Amino acid sequence: MKVVETRRCRTCPPTEVDTDWLLTIDAEVMAQVTDAEYQARLRQCAVCPFYQDDTCLKCGCYVSYRARLATKHCPVKVW
Repeated sequence: MKVVETRRCRTCPPTEVDTDWLLTIDAEVMAQVTDAEYQARLRQCAVCPFYQDDTCLKCGCYVSYRARLATKHCPVKVW
């Protein structure tokens, strides 16, 4: 189990989120991208002006979560 400390938004206090659990739940019903595609998406997000502490300031999602799912796309159409 991978637990990371993260924030829900810029003003929320840090909390521990079990990201593996979230992906396990969605993996049962949603297709995921390959590890290579996932890493490429994360690299693109890391240099985006809307990226802050694993949160997309454009749509409010957890970037590490959204980037893993094949049915999700970048709100500014980078991937």
